[in-house]
Amino acid sequence: MVAADKSTPARARAVKKNARRRETMSSSLKCFQAMELLASEPYELGLSEISIELALPLASAHRVIATLCQAGLAEQDGATRKYRLTGKALWIGTGYLRRSDVYHAAFLVLQETAKKCQGLVHLATIDSDRVLYLHTVGSPSALYLYADTGERRPMHCTGLGKALLAFQPPDLVDRILGGKMEKLTPKSITSAAALREELARIRQRGYALDDEENALGLRCIAAPILDPSGRAVAAFSMSAPAAALPDSAVDHYSAVVREAALRVSLQIGYRPAASQLQSLHYARKKRG
Repeated sequence: MVAADKSTPARARAVKKNARRRETMSSSLKCFQAMELLASEPYELGLSEISIELALPLASAHRVIATLCQAGLAEQDGATRKYRLTGKALWIGTGYLRRSDVYHAAFLVLQETAKKCQGLVHLATIDSDRVLYLHTVGSPSALYLYADTGERRPMHCTGLGKALLAFQPPDLVDRILGGKMEKLTPKSITSAAALREELARIRQRGYALDDEENALGLRCIAAPILDPSGRAVAAFSMSAPAAALPDSAVDHYSAVVREAALRVSLQIGYRPAASQLQSLHYARKKRG
């Protein structure tokens, strides 16, 4: 006669417990995915649209959105019956800025730099494989020049993205260059080899130039904000219509942006080489 396995009930309970845990994690993940969905255009969606986008049955999608509403992170428009994020979602998101040393160090420098530049001045960092805009100052001459706090754009075809990417560990660079690089304009760099050459030039001169690579008619100069190890943790940029930023003005404004980025880098512990300081001093003398 074979003895009963007394551990079987315990194993069964463990299996059920793990299944419940996986189900809870899956539900939580769907809630976060729903928030990301509502954070993207058109910023308001009906229940059926949410169901389709999340690949969920209608009842499951309703449970997800009801959870967000109960948490105060989403609300339903009484007229359109569509769902949107609430101000509480903004408060949670800006917790990133409230604890960011770079953001606090850059805030006043950003305001001062905007007075010396054409167009807009941006502060951004890396979010996974995208550029994440933290703050923008200035007066846009066209709508497409503006970038809201929290907006994300590609790295390979923006001045900010290239300035950030040029001062990253090789594994991150390899991952970005190994992915799909969309051709947003005829001038976008989509070849990994060409982008590696561009990153080498950026490291040599200390700034990146987006020459209508993200939007036709728009140029951008960007410089990295470096931590004590020399890695770019953020970047400053100036974006302006191409007519306001011709080749003849690049030297002048690149020096302004590089100096602003260096000021913030110094505040967070970066210590530049003497040659870098001499280069900026020479550029400052040239612009008077």
